[in-house]
Amino acid sequence: MRVFGPGLLAILVLALVWRAPLPAAGMQAASYRGPLIDTHLHLEAESGVDIDTVIGLYDAVGVRGGWAMGVPWPRATDAWERYPTRIVPFLAEGYTATLHPDATYRNPAGLEELLAGGYVRGLGEVILRRSAFRLAGGYSAPATHVPADHPALLTAYAIAGRYGAPVVVHQEAAYADELERAVQAAPGTVFVWAHAGHGPAAVVRRLLARNPNLYADLSARTPWLGPGTVLMPPGGSLQADWAALLHEYPDRFLIGLDLFAPFHFRLAYVRDTVEYYRALLGRLDPAVAEQIAYRNAERLAPFVEPAAPWP
Repeated sequence: MRVFGPGLLAILVLALVWRAPLPAAGMQAASYRGPLIDTHLHLEAESGVDIDTVIGLYDAVGVRGGWAMGVPWPRATDAWERYPTRIVPFLAEGYTATLHPDATYRNPAGLEELLAGGYVRGLGEVILRRSAFRLAGGYSAPATHVPADHPALLTAYAIAGRYGAPVVVHQEAAYADELERAVQAAPGTVFVWAHAGHGPAAVVRRLLARNPNLYADLSARTPWLGPGTVLMPPGGSLQADWAALLHEYPDRFLIGLDLFAPFHFRLAYVRDTVEYYRALLGRLDPAVAEQIAYRNAERLAPFVEPAAPWP
C-alpha cells in the first residue's frame, strides 16, 4: 500500500495509471526473465478476489507463487491447501485491526497454535505507522498509529521467531528508530520491512547494517502505485543509491507486487507491475537479480506441502 513520509493524517490521492508509458522494446532488452516470487500479496475477503484468479494471473505473467496475507487468515490457509507449491500462508489483520482486542497478534496462545500447526507460516502485513491514503479507483484507508515496539507485538514477534515465521511490517521511514527497537527486541525473528518504509536508501542501509535479522521488500515503489518514492522512472535507470544498496545487500531484499485493491487484480495492471520489476532487476548483476527475485524468498519461507488437511 502506498504511503508518503511522516504526514500520517494526510489524505493522498494517487493517480493509478495501469498502462504507464513503459517503453516495451527497451524494457524487454534489459529485463530479468528468470523465476519471480511475489512476497507481498493481499488475499482479503473484501477484495472479492479468490486464489484461482490470482494463480491465473501469476501464470499469465510468469510468477512462480507468492506469500499470501490472508484477511481473515483462513483465506491464506485455504489458498495454500489448494496450491501448496505456489502459496505460503501469512496471518494478517485488517488495516486498522493490528491491536484490536480480538486480533490474533494479541492472543499468544492462539497465535502459537496456528504457527505450531503450520496453518500460517508468517505474520503480516502488520500495519504499524501508516499515512491515510485514497486511490483513484475509490479505495481508501485511514492513518494508523501503532508503535512497532508495542508490548503485545513484541510478544507476537518472539513467538513468530520460535517457528521461523517471517514478520512483514508496514512502518514509515520517519519512524525507523521505533522499528529498529522492535527488531532488536526479537533478534531471533526475521523482519521484512514492507516497501522499505517508502524511505531513502540511506535510512534502509543504516538499519540493514545494524540488524542482521532485518530484510526489506521493494513493493509499491512503482510509477503508478508509489510515484513519490519510485525506484526507477519509466524507461529510466535504477536510482544509483538504490542500485548500490541492492548490490551491497543482495541477500536481504525481496520483490512484492502489493496487489490489494480489487482493480489491481486485472491482467493489464499485474503485467505492467511485473514488467517494471523485471526491468528493475535487469539493471542489476544477474546473480544479485536472482537472489532478490526468488532465492531470498525461497530461503526465508519456502513452499511446503501440507502434511494433512487442516480442520
